[in-house]
Formats: sequence, structure tokens, C-alpha cells
Amino acid sequence: MAEDSSGTNTPTPGFVLPGLRCGVEMALVGTIVLLIGLPTEEPIRLGIVFLSALLAMTVVLFWAVGRHMRRWIRYAQGKPTRTTPFD
Repeated sequence: MAEDSSGTNTPTPGFVLPGLRCGVEMALVGTIVLLIGLPTEEPIRLGIVFLSALLAMTVVLFWAVGRHMRRWIRYAQGKPTRTTPFD
């Protein structure tokens, strides 16, 4: 592998803390949607509530993956990245 000749030592973006943050965000979004919609007893509405919770969790997952990919791209280009461990 080629060494970085610019002399900047930027830390590599981690995977564990952003993964934990994404998992917590997905759980919170799913729980909020389910708590709002679960008092229903009709099967159709119950299915809609479960599908909307699943859809919301999927949106949060892809949003977090996109955010993490942007950070890795900025790291690969040698540009400064945010220093927070959760991004």
C-alpha cells in the first residue's frame, strides 16, 4: 500500500460506535411508530403500522450508511472529517 505523503494523520472512521448509534436510532424510530400505532385491533391497520415501522427503520439504516460512506470518502480523499466518534 502506498503511504500518505501529505503528512496529515487523520484517524480512520470507526465502525463500532456508528453501528451502535444506528441500531439505537432504528430501535427508537421503530418503537415510536409502534407505540403510536399499536392501540389498533384491526388487522389491516396493524399491518400498516408494522410496515411503516419497518420502512422507517430502513430509511434510518440507509441514512446512517450514507453518512458513514461520506466520512470514509472524505478520509480517502485526505479531507478533514468530523472528529466525533459517532459519525
